[in-house]
Amino acid sequence: MKTPALYRYELKKLFCARVSLIAMAGSVVLLALLAGFSIIEDPPSSREAAHALEDRRIDPQLIEEMKPTLRYENGSTIFAGIGEDAKYRPIMDVVAAVTGKDIDLTGFDGASFYELRDRGLRQRMEIQGLSESDRAFWLGYEKRVRKPFVYHCHSGPMKLLKSFQAFGFFAMILSAVGLSGVFARETAERVNPLLLCSRYGRSELYLAKCAAGITWALSAALMVILSVLIPFSITYGMEGMGEMLQLAKPWSMLPWSIGQMLAVCLGVYLLAAVLFASVTLLLSVTTQNAMVVICLQMSFLLVDLFAGETNSNSTLQRLWSLRPNAVLMNRGFSDYRLIRLAGVPLLNYQAAPVLYAAIAGAALLIGRRHYRKLQVGR
Repeated sequence: MKTPALYRYELKKLFCARVSLIAMAGSVVLLALLAGFSIIEDPPSSREAAHALEDRRIDPQLIEEMKPTLRYENGSTIFAGIGEDAKYRPIMDVVAAVTGKDIDLTGFDGASFYELRDRGLRQRMEIQGLSESDRAFWLGYEKRVRKPFVYHCHSGPMKLLKSFQAFGFFAMILSAVGLSGVFARETAERVNPLLLCSRYGRSELYLAKCAAGITWALSAALMVILSVLIPFSITYGMEGMGEMLQLAKPWSMLPWSIGQMLAVCLGVYLLAAVLFASVTLLLSVTTQNAMVVICLQMSFLLVDLFAGETNSNSTLQRLWSLRPNAVLMNRGFSDYRLIRLAGVPLLNYQAAPVLYAAIAGAALLIGRRHYRKLQVGR
């Protein structure tokens, strides 16, 4: 028996495990249902009406045109467009993201929209403690963003882009459930003494288990994406992939298209899945207890969900802000703090993959060293 055969055997164990299958199926069904509810909230009549705004510039004229669809009540602006006027909702989403709903948009001067956005960008950079060189770096990107914004229908890609903030959590949960017992299972079944005395209990078995675990994690991550991508693709198609990112994320200063941002998020997400798998495998081999692994990862998930974010530009805070679920969440688009590597400024979407690859590699090497210490005649 050689390493490829061991790999296939370990992979079969993972994909046939009842708990793993239930967790994966449950995640797929839940995300598919959430995608379905999102589609129901966006009826075909609204999408058809929005096509009337194709190629319209988001300028003072368009903002003035949509004012009759707005009401200012109880300190916030409410969009009240129905029927044909529902076509203005996508424009309202972009404008309100910049101005805030507490501003009375019924009396808003559309000519100041981009001035307000520019002022908000500079305030955010100041609050986040960016240096003059970092601000100049971002303003160079901002100059390449086309203004005024030009509206094109982009519902499907926009919804998929927003879904990435949930994908990271599901990838982590599936890794915790599916991979926590990769090394711990043999200890629970009391077959570890036999494995660790055999010639297959050395590097070959460790490599096979790690390769199978990472393969399973990537497969689960792709299934999570497909559960949302398929409904959105059937309903909306790929229309809007080439449109400017600011239609979906108005506070972004990246001169990219929505499709380019989706490709970047997909790469970060898949590397995050490898990171989660590697850390889970390390915990499994060191603790030899699947329940402990799950508890540790769920504890981190709770901290990740509820820990407050600060705008400090310290190194520790910057590294904390590069955790997968922070980069993939909406905050990642308006976090302008940079990481410098050998003097080169890196965006969070550039620094995060480097950090994930380094941690994943270190976790696998540390796990291998620990596993060898357990072996007889090492």
